[in-house]
Amino acid sequence: MTNTHMNFIWDAHAGLFPSPSMDLSVLEYWRKNNVNYLSINVGFDVMSRNETLETLAVYRRWIIHNSEHFFLAGTIADIEVAQATDRLAVSFDIEGMNALAGDINMVAVYHALGVRQMLFAYNLGNDAAGGCHDIDIGLSNFGRNILAEMNRVGIIVDASHTAYKTSMELIESSRTPVVFSHSNPASLWPHQRNITDEQIKACAARGGVIGLNGLAIFLGDNDTSDEAILRHLFRLLDLAGDNHVGLGFDYTPDLKVDLSAILAARPDYWPAGQQYDTKNIGHVGPERIPTLIKGMQNQGLSDTKIYNVLGGNFMRIAHETWAP
Repeated sequence: MTNTHMNFIWDAHAGLFPSPSMDLSVLEYWRKNNVNYLSINVGFDVMSRNETLETLAVYRRWIIHNSEHFFLAGTIADIEVAQATDRLAVSFDIEGMNALAGDINMVAVYHALGVRQMLFAYNLGNDAAGGCHDIDIGLSNFGRNILAEMNRVGIIVDASHTAYKTSMELIESSRTPVVFSHSNPASLWPHQRNITDEQIKACAARGGVIGLNGLAIFLGDNDTSDEAILRHLFRLLDLAGDNHVGLGFDYTPDLKVDLSAILAARPDYWPAGQQYDTKNIGHVGPERIPTLIKGMQNQGLSDTKIYNVLGGNFMRIAHETWAP
């Protein structure tokens, strides 16, 4: 299985900064690297509901107008059509619940506009849940109502960026499997954005999937080596099993969007001491998929198990969640 065309590759989260001025031609990077499905972020808790909707509107129109290479996917059938026609299937995720502006009715609206995955918090707590760089609180009553609504409409429940207690309550309470779309094991690198062995095991025990993150400050000390990404992959496989590990590279290509203003406006979302101020933070992205395949083959994983890690496991989550 050395040829990535033989596989189905699902990247559960791109690290594109959500902005109406984003040049989405960068999506060609994923298509060029044989990714079949990608979830891209249209909002996170630093943004208002209006800013999220504006970004979502621009992204939808761009993908529809560039349908030769990209396919706006809301169903499993859409993903299959995209794969059959050599197009990258794309849907959207939102990182945190501030995009609802306190209105649970927005969950179904976002679903109708192509959002298929939502995180409950982005680093800091909000009125629904706790964040990983904040006080360790669980779900509020509002958060529990949001969870029930996401389960109803068919949005994947994502615990990345949330507090420990929030993530465990989501796993316990959700009617569909919960994912950590882009989170690495803290037992290998103790960053607050990484997750404990207990979280990983609990996620897997209820049918969920953990997506391997390629951001170098979550792999080690700004470490982009093959050894680092394989070490995290095999730790996840050891803890969760090959039916519960996937890819969520959190990859950010070189961008022309100026992030300095928003980063300076809300530095609390990226607190000191967590390496966010590292100069030239590195990334491991989909171009390293052949390395992951070779590493798994060298460890004796079967073609079926490799297929599941590359995309089959997240496809199963979509089957179990998106179907009405």
